[in-house]
Amino acid sequence: MPIFVAVVENPKVKNQLAEPFWLLFGALIVLTAFSFVPTQFMLGGVETKRVHFFSELTPTGQLSKANCIQPVLNKKSKAQRKAFLSEAIDSLAISEYGNDSLGGLIHFFQALQQLQSGKRKTVRIAYFGDSMIEGDLITQDLREMFQDTFGGVGVGFMPITSIVAGFRQTVIHSFSKNWNDQTMLKANKDQAVGISGHTFIPAWSGMVVDSTNAEAQTASWVKYTAVKRKHLDQFYTVRLFYGKAEGNQFVSFNQRNIALDGTQTVNALTLHSGSPIQSVYAGFSGNGPLDVYGFSLDSDSGVFVDNFSFRGNSGLPLTRMSQSVLSGLNRELGYDLIILQYGVNVVNSKLKDYAWYKKGMTEVVTHLQRAFPGTSILLVSAGDKGYRKEGRITTDPAIPYLVESQRATAEQTGAGFWNLYEAMGGYESMAKWTSGDTLYANKDYTHFNHRGARRVGRMLYTELIREFTRYQKSSS
Repeated sequence: MPIFVAVVENPKVKNQLAEPFWLLFGALIVLTAFSFVPTQFMLGGVETKRVHFFSELTPTGQLSKANCIQPVLNKKSKAQRKAFLSEAIDSLAISEYGNDSLGGLIHFFQALQQLQSGKRKTVRIAYFGDSMIEGDLITQDLREMFQDTFGGVGVGFMPITSIVAGFRQTVIHSFSKNWNDQTMLKANKDQAVGISGHTFIPAWSGMVVDSTNAEAQTASWVKYTAVKRKHLDQFYTVRLFYGKAEGNQFVSFNQRNIALDGTQTVNALTLHSGSPIQSVYAGFSGNGPLDVYGFSLDSDSGVFVDNFSFRGNSGLPLTRMSQSVLSGLNRELGYDLIILQYGVNVVNSKLKDYAWYKKGMTEVVTHLQRAFPGTSILLVSAGDKGYRKEGRITTDPAIPYLVESQRATAEQTGAGFWNLYEAMGGYESMAKWTSGDTLYANKDYTHFNHRGARRVGRMLYTELIREFTRYQKSSS
């Protein structure tokens, strides 16, 4: 006997199955509607952001470089606009504003020419910057290319301690934890600060005589080891820079105890010269205070690039570095070019007037010109900085105004100027550097990665050599 089963459709179950789809459809309708109405306003001191549901489908790069610099051009006279746009056409080029025989980069080019002809043995570059050059980024590639062309071995000036020692790839750097680090941001007015923005004071606890077990020692110590990279695998000349010694002071260098008895603001002690060595250990002991500025690890000829990075620095605190210390270190090291790369730490997307920053950086350049008379100075502008707007990454609105203030600083002080922002590609270039198969910057849309830093270093080197070649042709 056949069995018949009656199936009765339950309308409640059917409605429950359809509910998620209706909810999703309703959410899409609401979000789509919000994309076309203004939802960006201030509420209780908090700024809301516009809902832009289709932002990821919207093509980027709709604004041109001309749109980006238009606010700057509006403030200029006709002649100034013409000069500014003319410069922007060749956006990679270095602008020189010097108006005398040693203005702009002339001194640096003369030094390179004398090095090539054998009339001098060394050329030295001091590269100051914030976290953009931290860990020897940009400078390591600039150094390598200069040394490929003009000779030279070594990483250059090294501080005693560093917060990025583990990140840096151009030297193995270790140190004891009992150093007292006085910086240009926190040192008292009587404390002389070195060229790195730091002065290192060792902890005294007896003589150091054993360099084989540095970690076991209680006195302050530092160790540098060469790495297996071109121009960096050996140290030929090792020099220590320190302040006026009081009491009995000693440095233990590779199992030798050497008295430190300098009486000047900056004293230099050559600890090694000649045959190559791969490692440097130095321990400090004594019975009085001592300012230690750092070491130089290089050779007796060639080009050297010293990295002076300081995280979070706007550049303005450089005026706190003692004129006497800077002059003393320049007397010992002999700088031919100073490069300043700052700005990212003062970017404020709502700020359009950077006259205050121009004024402060003009004082910085003047301060350095007094301490390093005749030395060429080059200002490198801030690069592009990403800014999230309506769901996509664009250029921070403040960048063009900041870059223009940096160019104006170079013009007023007679320094050179390189527009890194335009060299990167200008408007929304950071978005391009952080997308695609090859990434050149980190996802904070501000800092370069190693690949991007190398690209910047190569671009800067290319422009410096291009200008040097022009100088050679004009002077022949």
